[in-house]
This record gives sequence, structure tokens and C-alpha cells, in this order.
Amino acid sequence: MMFDQRTQTFLEVCRSLSYTKAAKALYITQPAVTQHIKYLESRYGTVFFTYANRQLSLTPTGREFRRYLEEGMAKERLMTEKIRELDRGDRTIKFGATLTIGEYTIAPFIKDFHKEFKDYRISIQVDNTRILMNEIDKGFIHFALIEGLFNKADYDSRLLALKDFILVVHPESDIVKKRNPTLSDILDETLIIREKGSGSREVLERGLAERNHTLHDFRKTISIGNVSLMKKMVQDGLGITFMYEDAARKELDEGNLVSISLGDFGISREFNFVSIKDSPFMDELDKLYGYFYKNINGDNGKED
Repeated sequence: MMFDQRTQTFLEVCRSLSYTKAAKALYITQPAVTQHIKYLESRYGTVFFTYANRQLSLTPTGREFRRYLEEGMAKERLMTEKIRELDRGDRTIKFGATLTIGEYTIAPFIKDFHKEFKDYRISIQVDNTRILMNEIDKGFIHFALIEGLFNKADYDSRLLALKDFILVVHPESDIVKKRNPTLSDILDETLIIREKGSGSREVLERGLAERNHTLHDFRKTISIGNVSLMKKMVQDGLGITFMYEDAARKELDEGNLVSISLGDFGISREFNFVSIKDSPFMDELDKLYGYFYKNINGDNGKED
């Protein structure tokens, strides 16, 4: 399907869930919005929106149509970029990495990465999972290295590594002195957590839910969007935190932080290489995946 004003109208209504707001955003009349939506519903023989209790909502077919359009627009954007690169005779790598991966996992070999791909113009965005997945959805980046949770059915995803999500505390914390500590032993602590939208936070919340707990069960929580600051606060004795081992490796090796194993609460999660399905840049993505897999897993890493 070609992307025209009617599909743009549909996507704007999806975003605002309001015909009036969509009309204002697109600089058209509200009857024009209604006409565009009715045309699409008639063409596909379905209903994309329902209106109940003064609230506009997407139907299941509406949600699927939206996903189809957004994926198609992302591919069109990437294909346009690919064609322009061929005309110019240059190449670009635009990717994202979640905070732990961007700041700690790939940092040791980022210089080698630039050397390995010296013929490319490189753009790296370090952000949380929610934002990076949105960038993939829109075709603004070619791929992302993701530590958080996402719907694998909607993407081309490849496993990079399994990483431990660990509890880290101050070396003099009372928890260090406990024998065989469990989750209940830390609920009276101040828990330092990542911001909403972070993959790390979602992983922790999911792990707690599986054991019938929530973040509210802790005495106090502090939300921060910076891993380095989180570690500094733990070192200052202001609380405890969970993070991927990669992020705390330096402090653990130096003895400034201590990793605690809880007998009833262990979490390991995937680091994944994620892109849209059938990307126009698939040849480059295959090469990049191989590079990151090898370097994240060390000299003994073997590609599947």
C-alpha cells in the first residue's frame, strides 16, 4: 500500500486518539479526518476505531493496521537512505545501545569498533529500551543493542549474550553479614532503581512480580536515570541496587561494591541485537552482529 494523506491521517488519529486533535495537527478539517478514516475502513471492510465513554480506542484490527503502516514507513525511510548512500558512494551505521551496554559492555572495544568500520559514518545513541525501540520502529536507527524486554515476534532479534542481573551493596552493609540472605531480607532497604522506560527497571519489576512482590514492598525507592550515579550512591551507603554485572565490574573488582546472591532471587537476561524485519541494510547488519557477538563474548565467543 502506498503511504498517502489518508494513512497519515490514520496514524495521527492513532497518536492523539482524537479526530479534533488530528485535524489540528494535520491542518485539515475534522470532516476530512472522518472521511479519510471511513475510506480506509471501507477499503478494508473493517472498523479501526470504537468510541465509548467519550474515549476513542483502536480495535484489534486497527492496532494491526497501525503496526503494518509504521513498519512499512520505517522500511521506506531506510530504503530511501540506502539509495541515497549508493548515489553518494558512502555508508552509514546508525545504532542505539541501552545504558548498560552502551556505557559498559561495548565501551572496552569501541575504539576497535571505529577502526573496524572506519569506512562508515557512525552514529551511536545511548538511551533506554523504550526510546530505542521507538527509534527502530520509525526507521531512525538501523539496529539497537537491547538489554530490556520487547516483543520478539515484531522484530528481527538475535541473541548476543546472557548476562546476570545482580544485587550490589556497600561492603559494610548489614546484608553482607547475613548467611544465605533471601529477598525478604532486603525489603527494609532503600532500593535505588532506574527510571521508567528502562529495560533494567522492567527486568527487575518482572522478576519481583514472579515472586509476588513489587517495588512498593521496599521501604523506600529512589529512581535515577544514570548508572554511574546509582553506583556512587550505593558506595556512599545510601541504598542498594540491582544492575547488570557488566555495569559494576570495575567497582566489584576494586572492592568498592559487593555482589550479593539471594537464595530465592536470581535473574539472568538476554542482551539482544534488534532491527526491523527484512531491513534493507541486512548485509551490513549480519556483519555488525558478528562483530558485536564476538567482542561481547570475548575471544572464546562463537557465532551461531
